Amino acid sequence: MYNQESLEALNKAEALYVFNEISQEKCLALGQKLVEDAKAYEEKPLAVRIILDDTIVFQYLMSGTNADNIRWMDRKCATVMRTGHCSLRQAVLNELEGRKEEWMNDEFHYAFCGGAFPIKVNGVLRGIACVSGLPHLKDHKRLSDTIASFLNKEAIAVPTVD
Repeated sequence: MYNQESLEALNKAEALYVFNEISQEKCLALGQKLVEDAKAYEEKPLAVRIILDDTIVFQYLMSGTNADNIRWMDRKCATVMRTGHCSLRQAVLNELEGRKEEWMNDEFHYAFCGGAFPIKVNGVLRGIACVSGLPHLKDHKRLSDTIASFLNKEAIAVPTVD
Protein backbone atom coordinates (compact mmCIF):
# COMPACT_ATOMS: atom_id res chain seq x y z
CA MET A 1 0.00 0.00 0.00
CA TYR A 2 2.90 2.37 0.74
CA ASN A 3 6.27 3.06 -0.85
CA GLN A 4 9.26 5.31 -0.31
CA GLU A 5 7.37 8.21 -1.91
CA SER A 6 4.69 7.86 0.78
CA LEU A 7 7.32 8.28 3.48
CA GLU A 8 8.94 11.22 1.67
CA ALA A 9 5.57 13.00 1.40
CA LEU A 10 4.95 12.55 5.14
CA ASN A 11 8.44 13.80 5.98
CA LYS A 12 7.88 16.84 3.76
CA ALA A 13 4.52 17.57 5.42
CA GLU A 14 6.02 17.31 8.90
CA ALA A 15 8.83 19.68 7.92
CA LEU A 16 6.39 22.16 6.38
CA TYR A 17 3.51 22.07 8.86
CA VAL A 18 5.22 23.65 11.84
CA PHE A 19 3.85 26.37 14.07
CA ASN A 20 5.63 29.64 14.87
CA GLU A 21 3.82 29.70 18.21
CA ILE A 22 0.99 27.84 19.85
CA SER A 23 -1.57 28.77 22.51
CA GLN A 24 -4.90 27.53 23.77
CA GLU A 25 -6.60 30.13 21.60
CA LYS A 26 -4.76 28.91 18.51
CA CYS A 27 -5.67 25.31 19.41
CA LEU A 28 -9.31 26.35 19.70
CA ALA A 29 -9.16 28.00 16.27
CA LEU A 30 -7.54 24.89 14.73
CA GLY A 31 -10.11 22.61 16.35
CA GLN A 32 -12.97 24.75 15.11
CA LYS A 33 -11.49 24.80 11.60
CA LEU A 34 -11.20 21.01 11.64
CA VAL A 35 -14.88 20.75 12.57
CA GLU A 36 -15.92 23.31 9.94
CA ASP A 37 -13.87 21.60 7.21
CA ALA A 38 -15.21 18.18 8.15
CA LYS A 39 -18.77 19.47 7.85
CA ALA A 40 -18.00 21.16 4.53
CA TYR A 41 -15.99 18.40 2.83
CA GLU A 42 -16.83 15.04 4.39
CA GLU A 43 -19.93 12.88 4.20
CA LYS A 44 -19.26 11.14 7.52
CA PRO A 45 -18.89 12.78 10.94
CA LEU A 46 -15.56 13.27 12.69
CA ALA A 47 -14.34 13.39 16.24
CA VAL A 48 -11.68 16.07 16.73
CA ARG A 49 -9.11 16.50 19.49
CA ILE A 50 -6.34 19.04 20.06
CA ILE A 51 -3.77 18.44 22.79
CA LEU A 52 -1.41 21.13 24.05
CA ASP A 53 1.32 20.32 26.58
CA ASP A 54 -0.25 16.96 27.53
CA THR A 55 -3.70 18.49 28.11
CA ILE A 56 -6.77 18.11 25.92
CA VAL A 57 -7.70 21.73 25.18
CA PHE A 58 -10.27 21.00 22.46
CA GLN A 59 -12.45 17.99 21.78
CA TYR A 60 -15.62 17.78 19.76
CA LEU A 61 -17.58 14.71 18.72
CA MET A 62 -19.91 15.32 15.81
CA SER A 63 -23.27 13.59 15.94
CA GLY A 64 -22.65 10.03 14.80
CA THR A 65 -19.29 9.62 16.53
CA ASN A 66 -18.92 7.94 19.91
CA ALA A 67 -16.59 6.43 22.50
CA ASP A 68 -14.99 4.21 19.85
CA ASN A 69 -13.69 7.36 18.18
CA ILE A 70 -12.32 8.57 21.51
CA ARG A 71 -10.42 5.28 21.91
CA TRP A 72 -9.04 5.59 18.36
CA MET A 73 -7.88 9.14 19.11
CA ASP A 74 -6.27 7.95 22.36
CA ARG A 75 -4.27 5.35 20.44
CA LYS A 76 -3.33 7.67 17.56
CA CYS A 77 -2.18 10.37 19.99
CA ALA A 78 -0.13 7.82 21.95
CA THR A 79 1.67 6.92 18.71
CA VAL A 80 2.50 10.58 18.05
CA MET A 81 3.69 11.08 21.63
CA ARG A 82 5.89 7.97 21.40
CA THR A 83 7.42 8.77 18.00
CA GLY A 84 7.19 12.54 17.65
CA HIS A 85 5.78 11.96 14.16
CA CYS A 86 2.34 11.66 12.59
CA SER A 87 0.56 8.38 13.17
CA LEU A 88 0.45 7.54 9.45
CA ARG A 89 4.25 7.79 9.25
CA GLN A 90 4.62 4.91 11.71
CA ALA A 91 2.15 2.82 9.68
CA VAL A 92 4.24 3.48 6.56
CA LEU A 93 7.48 2.60 8.37
CA ASN A 94 5.93 -0.58 9.76
CA GLU A 95 5.01 -1.69 6.24
CA LEU A 96 8.27 -0.64 4.58
CA GLU A 97 10.67 -1.81 7.27
CA GLY A 98 8.69 -4.27 9.36
CA ARG A 99 8.13 -3.96 13.10
CA LYS A 100 11.38 -3.49 14.95
CA GLU A 101 10.52 -2.66 18.56
CA GLU A 102 8.34 -4.45 21.11
CA TRP A 103 6.04 -1.47 21.75
CA MET A 104 4.94 -1.59 18.10
CA ASN A 105 3.17 -4.88 18.80
CA ASP A 106 0.90 -3.11 21.33
CA GLU A 107 -2.10 -2.18 19.20
CA PHE A 108 -4.23 -1.83 22.34
CA HIS A 109 -2.39 1.39 23.24
CA TYR A 110 -1.07 2.52 19.83
CA ALA A 111 -2.67 2.97 16.41
CA PHE A 112 -0.66 2.72 13.22
CA CYS A 113 -2.94 4.58 10.85
CA GLY A 114 -3.68 8.10 9.69
CA GLY A 115 -5.39 10.73 11.78
CA ALA A 116 -2.94 12.29 14.27
CA PHE A 117 -0.34 14.96 13.55
CA PRO A 118 2.26 16.56 15.81
CA ILE A 119 2.08 20.24 16.69
CA LYS A 120 5.70 21.36 16.81
CA VAL A 121 7.12 24.77 17.68
CA ASN A 122 10.83 25.33 17.05
CA GLY A 123 11.32 21.59 16.64
CA VAL A 124 9.70 20.81 20.01
CA LEU A 125 6.59 18.61 20.22
CA ARG A 126 4.05 20.79 22.00
CA GLY A 127 0.83 19.09 21.06
CA ILE A 128 -1.20 16.89 18.76
CA ALA A 129 -4.08 17.44 16.37
CA CYS A 130 -6.20 14.33 15.88
CA VAL A 131 -9.34 13.19 14.06
CA SER A 132 -11.29 9.94 13.87
CA GLY A 133 -14.30 8.82 11.90
CA LEU A 134 -13.23 8.29 8.30
CA PRO A 135 -11.15 5.52 6.73
CA HIS A 136 -7.65 6.16 8.03
CA LEU A 137 -6.14 7.65 4.86
CA LYS A 138 -9.08 10.06 4.64
CA ASP A 139 -8.59 10.90 8.33
CA HIS A 140 -5.00 11.83 7.49
CA LYS A 141 -5.98 13.81 4.39
CA ARG A 142 -8.71 15.78 6.19
CA LEU A 143 -6.36 16.55 9.07
CA SER A 144 -3.31 17.44 6.98
CA ASP A 145 -5.30 19.50 4.44
CA THR A 146 -6.86 21.53 7.26
CA ILE A 147 -3.52 22.04 9.03
CA ALA A 148 -1.98 23.15 5.72
CA SER A 149 -4.79 25.65 5.17
CA PHE A 150 -4.60 26.85 8.78
CA LEU A 151 -0.86 27.52 8.38
CA ASN A 152 -1.24 28.95 4.84
CA LYS A 153 0.91 26.16 3.41
CA GLU A 154 0.46 23.87 0.43
CA ALA A 155 -1.43 20.61 0.93
CA ILE A 156 0.77 17.55 0.46
CA ALA A 157 -0.85 14.35 -0.79
CA VAL A 158 0.48 11.00 0.38
CA PRO A 159 0.81 8.63 -2.57
CA THR A 160 -0.20 5.00 -2.08
CA VAL A 161 0.23 1.87 -4.17
CA ASP A 162 -2.72 -0.36 -5.06
